[in-house]
Amino acid sequence: MSYIKINRANFYHNLDFLSKKLGSKDKLAVVLKDNAYGHGLKLIAQLSCEYGIKRAIVKTEDEALEIEDLFEDIIILNPDFSIYKDNFSLVINSLTQLKKITNQKIHLKFDTGMHRNGLVPKKIDTTNLNVVGVMTHFRSADELSCEQFWQQQQWKKLKDIYKDSDVLFHSGNSATVLRSKIYEDDFARCGIGIYGYHEMHDSFGEFNLKPVLSLIAKKISSRDLKKGDRIGYGGIGTLSHDSTVSTYDIGYGDGFFRHDGKSELMLNEKKVIGRISMDSISFLGDDEEISLIGDAKKIAREFNTISYDVLVKLNSSIPKEVV
Repeated sequence: MSYIKINRANFYHNLDFLSKKLGSKDKLAVVLKDNAYGHGLKLIAQLSCEYGIKRAIVKTEDEALEIEDLFEDIIILNPDFSIYKDNFSLVINSLTQLKKITNQKIHLKFDTGMHRNGLVPKKIDTTNLNVVGVMTHFRSADELSCEQFWQQQQWKKLKDIYKDSDVLFHSGNSATVLRSKIYEDDFARCGIGIYGYHEMHDSFGEFNLKPVLSLIAKKISSRDLKKGDRIGYGGIGTLSHDSTVSTYDIGYGDGFFRHDGKSELMLNEKKVIGRISMDSISFLGDDEEISLIGDAKKIAREFNTISYDVLVKLNSSIPKEVV
């Protein structure tokens, strides 16, 4: 059966790197939403806890409940206000959501230019509200443009409005931290960086991050075929010479990508033969196992997407082991 390897040393290396950039591991909040970007929510939460991380970011209350015993503070980005624990805090994106709050700890999220969600950036009456944080999200932190500087100026204006409030300020994601000489907020919300990636232009420099996840497919069967034999649906894959072809137990049903077989596709320097099916993929050779994902950015380039997309699609039922 196919499986995922999680490299503990690489994960801790990334946490070390980001903590050093921030000045302290206490300023690093790990983003574990969407099954920890495909790496396994509970597993990555446990590793983070063992490293000494105290704050995590998740998408829903269900995710928070899975890891509630591992962190001092769990911030829920998209709460439905159905469940609350003492170490949960909820992100508020609208005045409508504020009406649902009683005594829960909340983070007020403001729209400083992303124009996706968040409150209008102005002083809000927080009487009788337990506001513990003020936050925003940058739309161009990984872009080669001046927009990051512009939005940071809007953020500074907002911080001035709330400077006399007893709240934690947080705005930065992985890209913000990587490109900052000094990170001034109380903590940063790092997602893709802790898993070993960024999507920034090369001109920002090289960052010593290491991929944490490897996707390993196991062989289902092998066969010796002749020149001209055609493989898979539609017979799209045609052999140019006598070859051994093996089929492996990963396909688009497992969250990998579908490929129609009409163009050449190389995965970790091995050529895919024919179409990628729902539950299988074929290569030349007879290896017992093949690593399909070692560097998600290389796979992303083949499918005209980004590393996030490659990782987060992976089926949560794929077994995982820490190496």
